[in-house]
Amino acid sequence: MNLVKRLGIVLLVLIFFLGAWLTIHLLEKPKPLKSEVITKADSNSKKLDTVETKQNEEQLSIAESEFLSDSTFLKQDASNEAGFLYQRDSLRKIPSSARRINIAVIGVDARMGTLSKRADANHIISIVPDSGYIEIVSIPRDTPAAAGMKDSSQNKLTIVHATRGIKAYLSEAGKIAKVGPVNYWIQLGFSQAMGLIELLGHRDSKSTLQVLRSRKGLGGDDYQRCFNQGQYIRQMILRHFHKADGIMGELLIRGGLTLMKSNLSTEGIKGLVYDLNNAGFPKDASSIAVRVRPETGIRFKVYNFSDSASVKKLKNKIERFNAFMAKKDTSYAKKSIDPAGRLTRVLNNLAADTAEKPKKVLEQLYPYFEQHAWLQVRNESERDSIRNRIGALMTHSFYKIGKPDNARWVQYVIDTEKAMFAEEPQSEQKSKR
Repeated sequence: MNLVKRLGIVLLVLIFFLGAWLTIHLLEKPKPLKSEVITKADSNSKKLDTVETKQNEEQLSIAESEFLSDSTFLKQDASNEAGFLYQRDSLRKIPSSARRINIAVIGVDARMGTLSKRADANHIISIVPDSGYIEIVSIPRDTPAAAGMKDSSQNKLTIVHATRGIKAYLSEAGKIAKVGPVNYWIQLGFSQAMGLIELLGHRDSKSTLQVLRSRKGLGGDDYQRCFNQGQYIRQMILRHFHKADGIMGELLIRGGLTLMKSNLSTEGIKGLVYDLNNAGFPKDASSIAVRVRPETGIRFKVYNFSDSASVKKLKNKIERFNAFMAKKDTSYAKKSIDPAGRLTRVLNNLAADTAEKPKKVLEQLYPYFEQHAWLQVRNESERDSIRNRIGALMTHSFYKIGKPDNARWVQYVIDTEKAMFAEEPQSEQKSKR
């Protein structure tokens, strides 16, 4: 048998087997791919501008409305990782003529006892009261901005606040956010943030703040971090907005304004709450949106920060990531300090100076008072004792130098904070009955 015949027989055999294989697979009913199976929750997610995760990530695909209304939904996969959604960054169209109230929320990086003014966290809460809609615009701290520095690498938003002041900061932040003029602001540091987080129901406020400040542990570097912070603000507004009305609401508003620095007034905030209530806010989860500006096209992960159990799982996720990478995440500092010990030493050193050197007492205690530094003390009895001692030394020193109004203000701030923290747990208990 010559070579040509042999090749012909081989080709016929190959064609036969190929034909048989095709017949079997074409007649077989195809199985749907996992990504083709769309549940009811998945379809709702798409309507709410969320998208499914990749197949191999085994994460959640559930409607965002369920995510925000039920804080217990956060399921864990086999590896016990905290779950999340993805969210596209799209913009709801608001008429240009709509009335907007823009409030900058500025987190400064001042450590205990210092008065640094670098803006570490930058968010604009843009309220459209007549529509019952809120936009939270989160801006990474290193976003280019006119800080007036000769070194161009230092011309960024965080530096603007430190070098050019609040007016220039609001102007630059408004340009980046593209929401119009920003006329109002709230500023807080680490201690105030911890106190506020505790009031919002997270008893381990230190861990919550660490999670919100982490750059890399939850993915996405600084853009994802500022989105996480915006989402925390969003989830807390949706969860606690109903408390902003009535007598308890006024106490929380007044207490909040004494806790933080701001140019807002109690009556102004009450007016916004009234307008939003009249507009039916919040109608649903889409009543608040979080945007990151400048736009990047990044798909941001949406985590559940609404309860302590979820935050604990996120904390564990960050710590496992840091251990795996064998790198220290400086934004997630685990360095332990003893705030109660430090504040007690400062008070003991100043106790003898109250009579003879009241100005020295005020000069050294003012940074701690402005920061509400005692809120970093977790033991409540120690915290209360330190707060009372700071208040007593400052009021006595103000009276000593002939400034009774200042003394009364110090006492008002302390009394209001005590009332706010005392009433909040009672309010939580009543709401659960």
